[in-house]
Amino acid sequence: MIASLTHYRPRSIYLWCAIGFSLFATAIHLYIIHRYSSGMPYRDDFDAIFGFLNPLPDLTFPQQFLHLFNQNNEHRILLDNVISLLMVLLTGKFDFVWMIWIGNIGWFLIVFLFWKYAKKNQVSFVEFSPILIGMMCLSHYELMTMAMAGVQHYFQVFFCVLSIYYLVSGSITLTLSFFTCAIFSAGGGICVVPVIFLYYLSKKEWRNLLISVLVVGTVFIIYFPLLGYVQPATHPNVFLALQSPLYLITYAMGFLGNIGNTYKFSIGLGIAFTAFLLFKWKFLYSKYPFLFWLTVYLLVTAMTNAITRGAIGIRTGQGSRYTTYSLIFTSIVYLTCLFSASSIKMRMRSLGVGFFLSLVIFSYWFSHGQENIAARYEDLESGVLQHPSLEYAVTTLKRATEIGYYYPTKTPNPPIDLKVPQ
Repeated sequence: MIASLTHYRPRSIYLWCAIGFSLFATAIHLYIIHRYSSGMPYRDDFDAIFGFLNPLPDLTFPQQFLHLFNQNNEHRILLDNVISLLMVLLTGKFDFVWMIWIGNIGWFLIVFLFWKYAKKNQVSFVEFSPILIGMMCLSHYELMTMAMAGVQHYFQVFFCVLSIYYLVSGSITLTLSFFTCAIFSAGGGICVVPVIFLYYLSKKEWRNLLISVLVVGTVFIIYFPLLGYVQPATHPNVFLALQSPLYLITYAMGFLGNIGNTYKFSIGLGIAFTAFLLFKWKFLYSKYPFLFWLTVYLLVTAMTNAITRGAIGIRTGQGSRYTTYSLIFTSIVYLTCLFSASSIKMRMRSLGVGFFLSLVIFSYWFSHGQENIAARYEDLESGVLQHPSLEYAVTTLKRATEIGYYYPTKTPNPPIDLKVPQ
C-alpha cells in the first residue's frame, strides 16, 4: 500500500489547509442549519409528526404501541415516531428545531463512519479532507432544515451504511440489527437486503445466508402483512418503468451523479463514476470490500428508485435529498483513486484533484442550496401554513394546540383560532 501523504514533505502546509477549509465548510454547514431552522411545520411534518402525536391520547396502550409503527406514505418511520414521543414525554412539548438538529446528527454520523474507515486504512486527515468538505456542501438542502424528513432519510442511510460496514466485518448480528433499524426508519432500508444476500452467497457462508433469509423474511412479514401495509394510491405503476430498461439505467445514472445538479450532466457523471468503479471492481472486492459492497448498495438503491419512481419522470431522481447518495458515491470514487494509486506522485495528484473538486462542489452548492433554504425559511416564518391541503393543516394544528404539546412559533396566516398555552 502507498504510504499516506502526510509522511512526506511539505507536511504542515497541507495539514493547515486541510484543517482550515474543513473547519470553514463545517462551520458554514452548521451555521446554515442554525440560521434557517424554523419552529413551524413543513409539508410532511403535518402528516408524519402531527399525524402520529395527535391520535395518541385517544388510544389504549396496545393501540399506542402499534401506532408507533404507523405508515407514512410508503414508509414506516418508527425512529421519527419514537423521537417525537420521547421529546413530548420528557419536555411536554414538541420542538421542530430540536428535531431538525437530531436529524442532522445522522449525516454527521455517516461522515464520522467514513473517517473511521479511512483512518483504519491509513488515510490521513489531509487526504480525508476532500470527503469532509464535499459532504458539508448544501446539496441536500431539502433535508437540512426539515424535521421529519431529516431524521427519516439521514438515519436510514446511516443504518444501511453501518449494516454493510458490519457485514464485511463479520458480525451478522449487527448487520441484521442495523438493517432492521434502517427499514423501520424509511422504506429505502430494503435496498440493503440484496447486498446482504449477495455477500453471503459470494462468500459461500451458507449458515449466515440462511439466518439472514429467516430474519429478513420475519421482518418482511411483520412490516407488510401483520402491520397492514397499504400501497400509496399516488405511486406510479412500476411495470411502466420496467418496460424500458435503457430508461431505467439512464435514470439510475442520473441518480448516482445527482451531485452534478442538472440532469444531463448528472447522467454523464453517474456513467463516468460507475464505469470507473466497474473497472476497479476486482481491486475493491479483494482489498476494500466495504467500498465494493457499499457501491453495490448504491447501485441497488439507484435502480430501485428508478423502478418505483421512474414512471413519474426522469427528473424525480434529481431531488435534493438524493444527493446524499451521490456524495457517498463520489467519496467512494475518491477513496478508490487514493487506494489504487501506483506511486506517491499519483496519490498526491488524486488528493490535489479531489481537494480542488471538493471546493468547487462546496462553492457551487453554497449559492444554490442557501438560496433554497432561505426561501423555505421565509415562507415558514411568514406564518402561511406550508401544506398542499390548508384544511388538513388547520385541523391538525388545532388538535396539536388543544392537546398542548405544540403552539406555532409564528402567527398563522390566515389567522386561526387556537388554544393559547397556559
